[in-house]
Amino acid sequence: MLRNLSRQARLLLKISFLTAFAESMLVPVYAAFTEKVGGSILDAGIAFASFSIATGIIVAVVGTRPWFAAHIKRFLILGFLGSALCDLSYVFVQNRWQLFAAQIVAGLATGLIEPAWDALFTEDIEHSSAQRWSIWAGGTHLVTGLAALAGGLIVAYGSFEILFISMGVIDTIAILVAWTGDLDGRGRTDARRPALEPTPLRAVPLDVDVTPEPRSSGGRG
Repeated sequence: MLRNLSRQARLLLKISFLTAFAESMLVPVYAAFTEKVGGSILDAGIAFASFSIATGIIVAVVGTRPWFAAHIKRFLILGFLGSALCDLSYVFVQNRWQLFAAQIVAGLATGLIEPAWDALFTEDIEHSSAQRWSIWAGGTHLVTGLAALAGGLIVAYGSFEILFISMGVIDTIAILVAWTGDLDGRGRTDARRPALEPTPLRAVPLDVDVTPEPRSSGGRG
């Protein structure tokens, strides 16, 4: 199934699954972490709202600019870097205000990642868009479920600090994959169809008479 995808599509799926795993590890214990730093259920809602609003603003303001499209890979890596730093910053969060700030930073990073990743992933999928989006959606749900389980186990038998460091490490791996991968489109070919080589033109010798012979006007005898 993955063999039918281009090299860039496989690379982007790998990056997406890594970051989805990292971020989903926090989902089942987010409310508990909010209470741990002195917050309430309302504060958890405010933190998530801060994240979503920051994401929406960056997508609308930055993602629609021509210079964003011209430097998509740089913005994608910048977003991953911000996400990894945000994961590690949770280790130092001591109160709800610091949590709100961390969520805003996470929203800014996501606002760079989402339009950049979507633009690259949809760049060459006109002929198999349903298949590729299905692979992404199905894979993301599977990864999210496994990450939620892993996050709960880490906090239950370890600590939040171990969880946040693990998230940061996974996001850092995603950064390295994006940085070393071919996301600029150079040398990209569609795995479903081999690249076609142009047929060389052959010159016609100058001494060859290419004048057509006249047809015979006589009837059939």
